[in-house]
Amino acid sequence: MAQDINLNIVHKIIDEIVTKRKELGISHETLGISTGLNRSTISLIESKKRIPSILNVIRICKALGLSLGKLMLKYEKM
Repeated sequence: MAQDINLNIVHKIIDEIVTKRKELGISHETLGISTGLNRSTISLIESKKRIPSILNVIRICKALGLSLGKLMLKYEKM
């Protein structure tokens, strides 16, 4: 059950990443370049087919101007 809760939090953070990327009008390709990840990795993360490492989440959040700390606080009580 705890693992399901943790995965749910990860999915919520991914949803926030997708929303922000789209708001900014940034493509998978552009986000990949700014994070050092390839376009297909970004796509797999956004489609929730790949769970990103914490390092990659930090890279993505930084590139999008998101605060991972704020996102974690937002969903920590789930």
